[in-house]
This record gives sequence, C-alpha cells and structure tokens, in this order.
Amino acid sequence: MGFFRAGLVLIVGIFLFFSFLAATSFFILGSSLKYENVHEGLYSVIKDISEGTNGVISEEVTGEFNLTDAAKDAFATAKNYCKRQNATYYNFSYERYAASIPCEKVVNTTSPETFVNETYNDVIYDIYYKDYDCGFWNCFSKTSFPFFLVSKKAVDYWMEKFYLVLIVCLFLIGLIFLLVEQKANAPIIIGALLVISAVPLLKLNDFLYAIAGNFSVLINLFLSSTRGVFLFSLIFGILLVATGIALKSWMPDSIKKKLSVKDVKEIVKEEISKEKQAQQIKKKKK
Repeated sequence: MGFFRAGLVLIVGIFLFFSFLAATSFFILGSSLKYENVHEGLYSVIKDISEGTNGVISEEVTGEFNLTDAAKDAFATAKNYCKRQNATYYNFSYERYAASIPCEKVVNTTSPETFVNETYNDVIYDIYYKDYDCGFWNCFSKTSFPFFLVSKKAVDYWMEKFYLVLIVCLFLIGLIFLLVEQKANAPIIIGALLVISAVPLLKLNDFLYAIAGNFSVLINLFLSSTRGVFLFSLIFGILLVATGIALKSWMPDSIKKKLSVKDVKEIVKEEISKEKQAQQIKKKKK
C-alpha cells in the first residue's frame, strides 16, 4: 500500500509540475500585455516597420504597411477638413485600423510629425481594443501582420487559459494532500515543485524567440512580467517548503514517530515502575 501510494504521489506530482509551468507561463503572457506596456513597445515596432528599419520582419510578412507615410499624406487633407468643416475630429483608417485625431491639434500644428505621433497613438489604441472577428489562432491567416497577439483579445485568451490551469493545479494539490500519509509533507512537495517549475521561466524568452520566427520583434512586449512571476513562484515555493519542515518539527505526531522502538520500551518501563511505586506507597499508608 505504501509503494502504491508513493507511486500515485509521484504521478500527481509530475502533472502538478507541468500544470504549475503552464499556469505561470500563461499568467506571464496575459499580465505582460497591459495597455501601457503594449503602447510603449508597439510604438517603436510600428515605426520601425513603417520605416523599414526593423531588420527582422520582411516586407513579405508586413506587406505595404507604412503608417508614417499614410499619416503624412493625410495631414494636409486633415488640416483643410478641420478648417472648412469646423469639425471636432478628423477620422481616417489605414489597413483596417482607425485613427481619430482632434481637430484642435490638427489646426494648431504645422509639423506633420505631430500628426504622425497622434496617428500612431490612435492606431495603437485601435489595435489593442479592436474587436477581431476571428478565433485567436485563425487570426494569423486573416491579418497582414499579427498585431492581435498584443491586443486585449490576447490578454483575455491567455488569462482564460491561466484560470483553467489554475483550477487543475488546485485539484492536483488537493490530491497530494489526500495521498500523503504525513500531511506536513504536502507543503514540502508542493513548494518544491513550484520552485522547480519556476526555473524554466528564465528560458521562456529564448524558447519563444526560437519559435517566433518573423514575429520575434513582438516577443519583448508580452514577456515583461517574467521576472516578477519567477520571483513570486520562487519565494512562495520556498515558504511552503519551510512551512512543511516547521510542521514536521513541531507536530506531536512527528515527534512520536522520531522515537525508536527502544525509546518506547524505556518509556513504558518507566511508567510501569512509577505505577508500582505509587501502589506500594498506598499499601504502606493503609
């Protein structure tokens, strides 16, 4: 029975290790894609693609995507439109991404670069919050460049996977608590698995670069929280191990199990001796 139980713990532990690894990876991908992070990183990516200076993504992948030239071409039209129509915004689209520039900024600037910057900001916002009419993986074939990978759609996708795997992790943790004979061993096993599963996170960057190919320029955008997740997993895992060790040291059951058979016999003899002495004292008093 002990061997069978140990085998089950080993199997569940292996599944829990891979579940921890999957959960932390999904959380990194989801938590890194906050709008602030995406805006900052995507600005330089779009600029490099538009100006052909990225050196990574070929024109075959990006197509004729050149937002800089498109914005410069629209500047004169926008200026005339805002003056004549007395409009609040000048709206235009490029490659199915929308931009809405305040006419106040259009009229008051003489520099096309300012209009280009405003266009970048609006297009990035539209890229992030756009309602992509496709399944996550199907979007590759429906877009000229996979900006959806750093969109709110991607955040929702990865976080959905994270919560699903988290439920699996909790179920496996419950199984380990049920299977181990000494319950204090459970946090030690769980903590050790969490620490070990955190180590591959340091190589997640290299792994994604290896499989990303032409899209590797986007990798840094959704790995910004790797260090934080790694440190959390490491510290929390160590705390669980320390808690398990402390419980093994302080629990009465564990103390009893540390006693040898010889120690138990000596304690029994001592108790019997005390009982005999007590009975003799009672007899003398009578």
